[in-house]
Amino acid sequence: MVPCLYNAYSFTQENFDNKSILCYSTIERNTSSSFLPLLPKPMVIKKMDDIPASSVSSSDSDSDSDSESLSSSASSTLQNKVTKFHPDEISQYAYNNIRIGESSNIDSLLWCLYIMMYGVEKYEMIENHYTESNRFKFELIEILRENKTILKANKVKLNSVEDTLVHKPFITLETIHAVVLCKLFSLCIIQNRKYYDSGSGSGSVFVIEKVKGRYVLYIAPTPVIVEYIAYVRENYWRMESISAPIRPISAYKLQDLIDISVKLNLPTVNVFPGKFGSMGIEKRKTKPELYESICRCL
Repeated sequence: MVPCLYNAYSFTQENFDNKSILCYSTIERNTSSSFLPLLPKPMVIKKMDDIPASSVSSSDSDSDSDSESLSSSASSTLQNKVTKFHPDEISQYAYNNIRIGESSNIDSLLWCLYIMMYGVEKYEMIENHYTESNRFKFELIEILRENKTILKANKVKLNSVEDTLVHKPFITLETIHAVVLCKLFSLCIIQNRKYYDSGSGSGSVFVIEKVKGRYVLYIAPTPVIVEYIAYVRENYWRMESISAPIRPISAYKLQDLIDISVKLNLPTVNVFPGKFGSMGIEKRKTKPELYESICRCL
């Protein structure tokens, strides 16, 4: 006879006295036997939903809370990674009017400034662009003359800007910078992984970027503009000035020029090919070499 244990107290004296010890017969399988085979009690596995909150130990609750916090943190990180702004998203907001691209003689920078001041609707209603451009230039001269104090405080030469508006076929970045200061706009000018913040920032926010040889204005919701400007400021190089983008070489340390080269996506090492097809040798560029490559990029 082999005893079958149901619990840890099967061999206590109390069980012997009450004759509660159960046995199976390994010889006699007749149902008339006094020892009937008994099946073990089924195990009941409770679902977590069926277990009351009070029965959960504090350690379990702590582990659950930790796992939930980790899960929420991971999902938040993943969401931030997914929703991180990509610079290609801004291209869909570039204002590309057919009339701008019909001729290479069109001053795209001038019309970007025109749209900034008057909007797309007024620009698209222009019948004669040549006449309107001349009228607009003289209007800009009046605006600049009315704000001589602002231009002087920002070290902008009025005579130079006026000369560009009157005698030059295209306006310059210095011209649009002067007008933006007078109109209290905030403008980010982007060109080949470098940028310049122009204006006071207290008015409307605009972004102009040079794409394939001409400037385009982005007509986008303010959150998109803000995200793009944040991306540019983090990854592109900020020019020292709109008229003098870089200072003399003596004003920079070697690491400063390396950081500028990285943001401009310029190589910081020279690669010398090895002999007979062997692996090449990399040598870090010197300070004059880095400065020269940056100047060529500007």
